Amino acid sequence: MKLKLVSAVVLALLLISVPMFAHHGTSVTYQVDKTISMSGTVTEFSFSYPHPQLYFDVKDADGKVTHWGTEWGPTPLMLKNLNVGWTRDSVKPGDKVDIVCNPHKLATATACLLKDLTVNGTKMKLSGGGNGKKKED
Repeated sequence: MKLKLVSAVVLALLLISVPMFAHHGTSVTYQVDKTISMSGTVTEFSFSYPHPQLYFDVKDADGKVTHWGTEWGPTPLMLKNLNVGWTRDSVKPGDKVDIVCNPHKLATATACLLKDLTVNGTKMKLSGGGNGKKKED
């Protein structure tokens, strides 16, 4: 009887945990061998799971605004464990951002994978150490 109970519990735990092992790969969605750079104004920042997201507007030379979104590789927990100093208030609507990211594989998409972020002239760390170093001109 104990063996059946233990087997049932183990089976139930395995079934529940299977979704934790399923995760998307960035190389499926983004062109990881290319980067693009752009500047814009933050419209929304979501420091949430599974990955933080940043939404921003970019103006072209003619003044046309394109709405962009970017997701980050690290999760909020990873950023906390890396001691980089991120909080929900690190980026606010209206902040000026300079972004380097991997573009989406669809040419018409306005989404990218964040690689480098500067907010109001301050380079923000995405790994190791703390934030707050002013970008040198």
